[in-house]
Amino acid sequence: MRQSFLLSKMTDCNVRRTKTPARRKYLRLAAIALPVAVTLPAAYFVLDRPAPDDIETAIKEAGFDPLVPPNRLRGPGALYEVEDGFYRKVCDVDPALLDGKLKSSPAPDRHRESLEKAGFALDAKFVDALNAELSGARLTSIEYTLAHVTISEIDYSHLFEIEDNLLSKKNCDKAVQRLLKANRKVCPGYAALSATTSYKVHIQSKVNSGAEDKVPVINAVQQAIEQRANSELRVQSEDELTGDNLFYGIQLSHYCITPDDASEPSILPQAAAQGAPGQAARL
Repeated sequence: MRQSFLLSKMTDCNVRRTKTPARRKYLRLAAIALPVAVTLPAAYFVLDRPAPDDIETAIKEAGFDPLVPPNRLRGPGALYEVEDGFYRKVCDVDPALLDGKLKSSPAPDRHRESLEKAGFALDAKFVDALNAELSGARLTSIEYTLAHVTISEIDYSHLFEIEDNLLSKKNCDKAVQRLLKANRKVCPGYAALSATTSYKVHIQSKVNSGAEDKVPVINAVQQAIEQRANSELRVQSEDELTGDNLFYGIQLSHYCITPDDASEPSILPQAAAQGAPGQAARL
């Protein structure tokens, strides 16, 4: 599904070069791969994905690959490796590079309403793990709702400028080179879907006698969600937490970085660009 905020298909592929320390230049063309072992910096990592829930369907209908769990770890401007529905961050982007380039607006009405009017729940494994750490209190569920669903995107001209800046850094350029030689696709993040999230914490009635009894439970939930979302939450009440601008979905540019010895344009496949059916982008 393509909405007005998605990129229209380019009719031609312009050759664009960037300078690297070894004077090796990159084009947005398909890679001619050399099978080599890949060793990446410590910042290159993958997060396990919990079981999907109904929110993934709504995010896909908005044209984004779901981020599970929602977080601030993935967003526009950074470079990602893409392989079979897996996204891995290769080079992070300095927030200062996004100033004046990242534009935001409310999501289209029908997508925003489908997300904001629905109710969701964190997966049972997450709740069970918290219960294993708590004493004297038992969580029954953690429900959440979304508000202020927003789309943030970067124009292609600015996206290429940011990409050039990242490739000018020795460590980033080195990681990208190794991935390209291993025939991996490395693509910049173009847009993200974010929302303010309110979490409602439900506790068994027999231990739900007063606000003081809930404090250690709320604190444990807050800490656990903050760790996996890489974002701070506010305590709204004795059983409610709120997090601002968590990323729920991401779009990658269809035009990826590949070596200059290639002969065909490198276009991110449609399935990878929008997520395989029934599958969230695993991060």
